[in-house]
Amino acid sequence: MIASAKRFARSEFARHGLLVFIATTSVNALGYAFHFAISRKIGVEQYGVLAALNAAYMLGTVASVIAGTVVIKYAAEFRAADDEAHLAALVRGLCLYGSFAAVAVIIAGYLTAPAIAAYLKIANVPAATLMIAIIGISSVGQTIRGVFNGIEDFAQFSISAVMESTLKAALGIGFAYAGGGVLGAFAGWAAGSTIAFLYTTTVLLLRYRNVPPKALYIDLRRLAITMAGVSAATLLLTSISYVDVIVVKHYADPTTAGLYGALSLSGKILLFFVAFVPTVLLPKASRQALEGKSPVGILATSVGVVLALSCTGLVVYYFYPTFVITALAGNSFAAASPYVFSYGIAMVLLAALNTVVVFKIGIHRFEFIAPLCLCAVGELVGISVYHSSLTQIIEVLIGGNAIALAASAYGITAPLRPAATRQRSEAA
Repeated sequence: MIASAKRFARSEFARHGLLVFIATTSVNALGYAFHFAISRKIGVEQYGVLAALNAAYMLGTVASVIAGTVVIKYAAEFRAADDEAHLAALVRGLCLYGSFAAVAVIIAGYLTAPAIAAYLKIANVPAATLMIAIIGISSVGQTIRGVFNGIEDFAQFSISAVMESTLKAALGIGFAYAGGGVLGAFAGWAAGSTIAFLYTTTVLLLRYRNVPPKALYIDLRRLAITMAGVSAATLLLTSISYVDVIVVKHYADPTTAGLYGALSLSGKILLFFVAFVPTVLLPKASRQALEGKSPVGILATSVGVVLALSCTGLVVYYFYPTFVITALAGNSFAAASPYVFSYGIAMVLLAALNTVVVFKIGIHRFEFIAPLCLCAVGELVGISVYHSSLTQIIEVLIGGNAIALAASAYGITAPLRPAATRQRSEAA
């Protein structure tokens, strides 16, 4: 046991994992500082507005998660093939077309914000408009940042991510306390995402500035399969993660919606605390599959780390639920404390599910999509039908996440398909 622990401590996974853990912990701490400070300034009902728009943001960034995952996979493959020319072409294309995409989303946001605000029963239409602008800017930045992840430059990945979160917290809190309220919070967030986007693109363009231009060749059939699988998986995971907040905001009174928003915020700590694991797992599992090695070992390590850390946090949630909820959102949200532990169980299951899904994406296996779809739809329908109490909603989440985890993990040790071992030559 001691020898195994020493080998793990000396491993590349541990070194990279520690670096990304520090970065993601900083990002999450800054994100919670954002909510911690602003919730105390704007009160329960206005925090319900911010929480709903934040959940809409998470759903709106699904496209960036999809694109980012695909970017990570291809960047990892080009790196494994020592193909710097294709890496440079990938970076240049992302920066150019990503900028156009961000502008398009901002324009779409201006046109659709009134309808979104009406569904969420939000009078502050400018805040909804800014939220959609943030989706465009931040999504493109996160997608381009995936190149750092794919080439396993976790230092630059960490700098870019922490920079965005630091500016979001500092400017968002500052503008909110200066009298801007919810609108000021989103204005500061938008400014921070814009600065981080400019930093990320500048670093990558400078890195590959001396690489001669080359057309980016990608097997379109394989790209289509990858995009379809990653898109479905990401949409389903995002739905399972955040749709409950939006459905509750739609059905519940403003106070209950605000309490549930804070409850969701507390539960997501367990999920975000282990978010560094899939970040490190994806490029490494992809690289091992390309090299014809079995990646099951790195999955076992990843799941072990996820369960050890998240379950440790769950113990705190069991013994100190009131402290957890009030420390995050303030004493006004103490009424949500009886639900902190049970919601935490749902998030531990979700963290393990996310790890398994990312692993299967990394090794190019998507047979889990159909059962995951059934589970996602089942949770949405379940919450829509059974929402008379927060207990009912959380029970639906726990049952749905447990079934989704079991279904996605099925056949995890099956041998890699022959195509997986040919991907290295295809990347070349």
